[in-house]
Amino acid sequence: MTATNAFERFARLPHMEEGPVLRVWLDEALGHLAVEHDGTITWDDLQTLKTAVWGPSARAIEVYPAEGQIVNSASIRHLWRLGDAEFAPDLLGDDMGEDTLLARCAVAWAEARG
Repeated sequence: MTATNAFERFARLPHMEEGPVLRVWLDEALGHLAVEHDGTITWDDLQTLKTAVWGPSARAIEVYPAEGQIVNSASIRHLWRLGDAEFAPDLLGDDMGEDTLLARCAVAWAEARG
């Protein structure tokens, strides 16, 4: 699939374009939200968009790639919707234990709780 064809999978959401948000695109099948912004977008702005698109119980992540995989040609933030069974660090401290990011979060929370 070429880059142009890949972009054609997105539906533009103009009703969400205000303030720092210039353009919003959604690829529902992939669970990918692309948000073009003016450089002043905040975490709260992204949280509001995530909730408006996928609902208040949806979880999403941003990915920060290895240096050799960076594509930074525009001011666009990308949110990827997680499924219910997918792992994401639990900011409330519920945990399991093994040698994974999940386990490291569990150890850090246990140490913080003292």
